[in-house]
Amino acid sequence: MLNWIKFLSVFLLTLFAAIAIFVLYQSNKPFASSQEAAIEVVLNAGELVEVDETTSYRGNASLIAVYGTDRKGKYKALLVNEKSGEIVRTVTPSKGITKQQATAIVKKEKPVKKILHTSLGIEKERLLWEVSFIGEDDRLNYVYLDFTDGKWQKQILNL
Repeated sequence: MLNWIKFLSVFLLTLFAAIAIFVLYQSNKPFASSQEAAIEVVLNAGELVEVDETTSYRGNASLIAVYGTDRKGKYKALLVNEKSGEIVRTVTPSKGITKQQATAIVKKEKPVKKILHTSLGIEKERLLWEVSFIGEDDRLNYVYLDFTDGKWQKQILNL
């Protein structure tokens, strides 16, 4: 009888772990496929020859920022509309504040426990950095900084 209890416990634990892994994998699948599609759009358009990184921005429109180098060796970021697959805007990161600078501004002025992500996006034709973080009070916060000068645009705090 004791062997059956052990077997059943191990079986149920293994089944639960397998189901959890499957659900996590399936939930990440659409996100990964939209990033892959954005990379394919940028590469097929010949805008970039090498892709370094992608980030997602969910504002008025869902955008994927694709970072990489073009044929001339210049580092660029291209914003691709997730739904239409169009390249919305090409950005030269050196003409504004960097992702690291945006993160540093937020850390300097807000009580940050952990930075979740920093993404490039567009609101009302203005380029901005979206920085999401967990505050010292364990609450979710979103801060939007202007891309050109790092000034605060909008804050959504204590969610």
